Amino acid sequence: MNKKTVVGGIICLTTLVLISGCTPKKPAEVERIIPVEVYVAKPDSISSYIRLTGGIEAQNDAVVYSKVPEKLISLNVKPGSRVKAGQVLGVQYNQGLLQGKRAAEAALKSAEISVRTLKDEFTRMENLFAKNAISKQQFDQTKSQYNIAQASYEQAKASVEQATVQFDNAILRAPFDGIVANIYFDLNEMIPAGQPVVKIVNADNIKAKIKVPSTDISKLSTGKHVIASFPSFPDTVFTGTVYRIDEAVDPLTRTLEVEVRLSNKNNLLKSGLFGEFRIETQKNSDAVVVSEMTILSRTVINTDEKGIQTTHPDHYLFLVKNGKAKRVSIIPGIISGGFIEVSDGVSFGDSIIIAGQNIVNDEDSIRIVNRTEN
Repeated sequence: MNKKTVVGGIICLTTLVLISGCTPKKPAEVERIIPVEVYVAKPDSISSYIRLTGGIEAQNDAVVYSKVPEKLISLNVKPGSRVKAGQVLGVQYNQGLLQGKRAAEAALKSAEISVRTLKDEFTRMENLFAKNAISKQQFDQTKSQYNIAQASYEQAKASVEQATVQFDNAILRAPFDGIVANIYFDLNEMIPAGQPVVKIVNADNIKAKIKVPSTDISKLSTGKHVIASFPSFPDTVFTGTVYRIDEAVDPLTRTLEVEVRLSNKNNLLKSGLFGEFRIETQKNSDAVVVSEMTILSRTVINTDEKGIQTTHPDHYLFLVKNGKAKRVSIIPGIISGGFIEVSDGVSFGDSIIIAGQNIVNDEDSIRIVNRTEN
């Protein structure tokens, strides 16, 4: 080996050493740990609803009409007054009717005295006739007079009843407990017979007649819980029940009329308001309920033995198991108001990832930054 060969070998060896010393080392892999928030599953309730709209009216409302063509001489209420059944609302002029009633009562008293007198006479003559002390003609004459007196008494009694009704017709009374909604005539105005004078509403309970599509009929039954809301009271929720369901579907609109009744003890609701009604069709009280955003889905393709492919959605969420994310397929149940029932796949006490679920993968290491248990 000559000198040049030795020198060249040394140079090559040195170069290799330098090159190997300059090559960067592969960095150690850092484990991916994802921060998440979790919800500890516990028993909860969720309901499904039919959402409908409609107007409301008082459960009971009635107009008190005038029955006699007379002037309104007294008015005891004003709009907003609360009244009791039978309470006098106002009176029309009734002096002539009062005189007629008094005359009829006087005639009744006279007829009553006549009947009493003739009854005593009839009893006396009946005893004499039984002893053959008087003739049959005398007895029949007394009996006839007594019968006529009885008939006159019955006629006088009917006249009093008629006069009393006519007199009472001039007195305007509340048909039931409620509130005065409207008054259509002023004091001392002449009111023709048959005209509306006062409108009374019972505002303690409100009803709404709403139209339900025929496709939802099978979900309805009387007694179903109802939640109502109105733009006029955005922060107040009113509750009630389905009171009545029609027996026939409207052939033109293909809808069924349902009557809903709402409690209105605070007297906020007024007839004519328009609102939204949610009729509860199903309720589960012992379910796992999470936000719809918690549930993820993917499309799964299945191929059968003939090579035919079908697709179906696979709904899933992530649980925390031993510090790692665990993907679990679930069966969704009731969906309502942005929440969803997890019908299968999750048990009470499981920790469900509710924030961060969109970026984790199965078996990723996770770090819990917030845990909700209530």
